[in-house]
Amino acid sequence: MGIYRTVSYKVEDLIIKMLSKKQDTEIIKEKVANYRTKSEEARSQKKTNKKNKAV
Repeated sequence: MGIYRTVSYKVEDLIIKMLSKKQDTEIIKEKVANYRTKSEEARSQKKTNKKNKAV
């Protein structure tokens, strides 16, 4: 994982903690993890599509 993505995830985590103080932390962490895995899958799908178009 790149340095930029690592830093941005940490900043996201801080913002999420500030905005969701009164909510259940486990549910919030699960939602964030699901969102990140979906975005990673979308990113990898775009990369494979670009590679296939290049060939």
